[in-house]
Amino acid sequence: MSRRHTRSRGPSGRALTAALVITVLVAVAIGGAGTGAFATADVERGSALPVATDEAGVAGLDVSASVAANDTSRLVTVTNALDAPASVTVSLHENARDDADLVVDGATVGDEATVSLAPGASDSVDVRVASNTTLDTVAFDVTATGERGVTVSAPDRSATITT
Repeated sequence: MSRRHTRSRGPSGRALTAALVITVLVAVAIGGAGTGAFATADVERGSALPVATDEAGVAGLDVSASVAANDTSRLVTVTNALDAPASVTVSLHENARDDADLVVDGATVGDEATVSLAPGASDSVDVRVASNTTLDTVAFDVTATGERGVTVSAPDRSATITT
């Protein structure tokens, strides 16, 4: 006599099938909803660059403590600390433009002076202040742009005017 076995799915087989179906549905739902990964992000973060003194910056600045009225005096000496050529611009603030002119290599250039500097080179920008000035200080900004796209700014520098 032969016995025939029929496979039946008992309660444990049905539970396993249900668990498998639920697992597949959850996996599909997660896959369809995305994993939460991203291709790009806009994240705010602070800079890790240390603040340097004027003399030790990418464009080293040696600002005169004072300049004389009715005379031409050194205002600032700029040194290119980059390993590439740089262009440095010194600009007088608006309130100093009527009473002062910038001077480079003995030539009066006006309210803004630009000098080109090789790596490690320095140059001075002088200022001629009118004798009848009512200003206590001559204020200016410095911007340096390196050949490789580096731009630095040193705004709001000043020297006291002595009479």
